Amino acid sequence: MAVRRVRLPLATLALPAPLAARPDSAGPWLPPVRRWSVLALAGPTISYRALGQPFSNVPVYTTNPTNTSTFSGRSSSSASLVDLERPAAGLGAQVQVRRVLTGRWALALGAGYQEYATQLNLRVQTYQLTAGTLVLDTVPTLVRQRDTYRFLTLPVQLSYALGPPRGRWSLGLLAGLEPSLYMGGRTTENSTCSCQQQVFTSASGSPYSALTLGLSLGLDARYRLGGPAARWQWVLQPTGRYVATRFVRAASLAYTPRQPFSFGLLTGLAWEF
Repeated sequence: MAVRRVRLPLATLALPAPLAARPDSAGPWLPPVRRWSVLALAGPTISYRALGQPFSNVPVYTTNPTNTSTFSGRSSSSASLVDLERPAAGLGAQVQVRRVLTGRWALALGAGYQEYATQLNLRVQTYQLTAGTLVLDTVPTLVRQRDTYRFLTLPVQLSYALGPPRGRWSLGLLAGLEPSLYMGGRTTENSTCSCQQQVFTSASGSPYSALTLGLSLGLDARYRLGGPAARWQWVLQPTGRYVATRFVRAASLAYTPRQPFSFGLLTGLAWEF
């Protein structure tokens, strides 16, 4: 009996192809970490002031014996004049360099400009002394003036991110200190007729302190322009500011102590590098 060998054909098995990442399996793409950025911000503010107690010897305002003035039905005095002030629009601007310290904390340093203002609307009525009798002028003078206080600031701001970015948006809290240099302005207080403004071009010769310290508190909202890797961000900072140290010099007895404050909406661009 003969043995015959039979060769069976084997099926050819294909080897698996190398694995390759699919574009849709890479997960969320995070922007590259950039810790430094520069910001330029500007925007309008609404400003007012907090008044302190008048100095003990603030003189009552009067004009010469032949001419006195009244406004809004009140006698002309330094204390009553400032009571008529109302809030007014101001301006703020800043340029900053920002450094992310950790995942949530960041520190920004820079230089800025801050203008505080108040509005004064007066009705000035003049009396003439004729033969020992006061005669009222029949035509009152309407005075509308905007008193301003301008500062050069050196803001130091610390921010804290409220969670990770959501899409292109990110939100954080702001708090800071603002050493400020008084640059000048104009005021109606202590004028010769309660209707004229005094103009100051610096702290020299003014009733106001040259150096003050301000406090700031607000929000920091950012929107990334372009894709996740884009360097530009639109920044929105609604912020309140308050001059915390003495603003009116103690030697300026004819001026009521005041502390300017404002609420503003600064907006601008940030560039990461």
